Amino acid sequence: MSQSDAKAGSADIEANVLRFRELPGREANWRPLDMELPRFERTRYAVAGRPREGTATSGLDALEAFNITYLKCAPGKGIGGHAHATPEVFIVMAGRWSVTLGPNGERSTILEPWDIISVPPDEMHGAVNISDQDGWIMTINAGHGGAKIRWAPAVLAELMARGVKVAAEEMPGEKTSGVKTGD
Repeated sequence: MSQSDAKAGSADIEANVLRFRELPGREANWRPLDMELPRFERTRYAVAGRPREGTATSGLDALEAFNITYLKCAPGKGIGGHAHATPEVFIVMAGRWSVTLGPNGERSTILEPWDIISVPPDEMHGAVNISDQDGWIMTINAGHGGAKIRWAPAVLAELMARGVKVAAEEMPGEKTSGVKTGD
């Protein structure tokens, strides 16, 4: 047996497995700024990469080339308009989703389970669960901790009108804004 064969056989396969039934223990503790608005409330699960979100419990958290989150949204809820310098892939796992592109969501498409869309870098985009049941969508981004998020002007204006201190950009896992003012 060669040295590489011995090394390959010594890995604990379970250290690199995340079971769907374990998701409740992986809920992300970081809330993106848009979640201050009720229509963008969702449950976020950091399933691979994203160690700053406080969910590190498996070998999947050490991934450096990309990161994956699962989002669970009630009917009518979703993700606020945003862009980042890297592409983002969405894979619908359950429900029907309206995915929009453009500064004001000018273009849209409907995705159903197992449909995939790749959003180009720097393209404003958002998504809403349009089904009558909880929807699940997977997001895949480049990098270990997620890409810096630039919020759509309309999302920022709505947040400011609600008295939320905002920044035009935020880094996943870092608390840089979202503090209520005047309470």
